[in-house]
Amino acid sequence: MVRSTDYHYTACGLDNVILKDLPVVQDDGGEKVITIPKINLLHHLLVNEVAAKHGRLNAKEIRFLRAELGMSQGQLAELVGRDAQSVGRWERGESEPEQALEMIIRMKALEYVNGDTPSVDQVAEWTKDSTVQPAILIDAHDPNNYRPIAA
Repeated sequence: MVRSTDYHYTACGLDNVILKDLPVVQDDGGEKVITIPKINLLHHLLVNEVAAKHGRLNAKEIRFLRAELGMSQGQLAELVGRDAQSVGRWERGESEPEQALEMIIRMKALEYVNGDTPSVDQVAEWTKDSTVQPAILIDAHDPNNYRPIAA
C-alpha cells in the first residue's frame, strides 16, 4: 500500500519548499522511507518558481539559483559585473544585489530551465520589494509531473 505525505524539503537549500502528497514507501524493516524520484525535474521546477517569484530574492534563493546553474561565486560575479566577495555577501544575507543584478540572475536561471527569458518589464515587476516569503508548494503525487500549487 502506497501512502503519501506532505514533506518539508530542505535538502535543496531552501526553507520554504513543501512537497504535497509525496508517495511514501516502507523498507524491508517496516520503516517509512521518503525518496524523491526524478529530482532533476523537481529542481528545474524550483528554479522556475524561485526565479519567477514576486519580491526580492533572499540569500538562500540566490545560492540555490547559482548552484543550480552550476556556477561558482566567481562565475556568477563575472556574469553580473561584481566580485566573488559580493556574491558571498549576498548568499550570507549580509547585503543584497542591486535590482538590475538580481534581474540578470533571474533571467539567467529562467533561460537555463526554459530556454528563453521573460521580458525585462516582467522581471522588473517581480524584483520589487516584498516582505512576504510564501511557501513553495509542489504537487508531488506524480513524480513524472511535479507541478506548483497556487498558494
